Amino acid sequence: MDVADAAQNAPHGKEKTVTIIVNGRAKTLPKKEEITFDEVVEIAFPGHPTGDGIQYTVQYTRGQGNKPAGTLVEGQSVKIKDGMEFDVTSTNRS
Repeated sequence: MDVADAAQNAPHGKEKTVTIIVNGRAKTLPKKEEITFDEVVEIAFPGHPTGDGIQYTVQYTRGQGNKPAGTLVEGQSVKIKDGMEFDVTSTNRS
């Protein structure tokens, strides 16, 4: 379902959203099942640098059900819920 479909299916055309906390800042997103590692990094560091030696660490808390806390690695995603918190750090590999 794309954003237009979500808005159309929501009451009175109002899109459902979820608010997450990334590096201490609240971010409201269109409601969806999961968020990817890359999406969280982009929220934390918009237009972030990429390339050799640049890595990011994503840890989360206040998550869904049987996995309320953990670490995301590149290529992974996690189910999101309102109030979930993400800490994203940049590490330079030397």
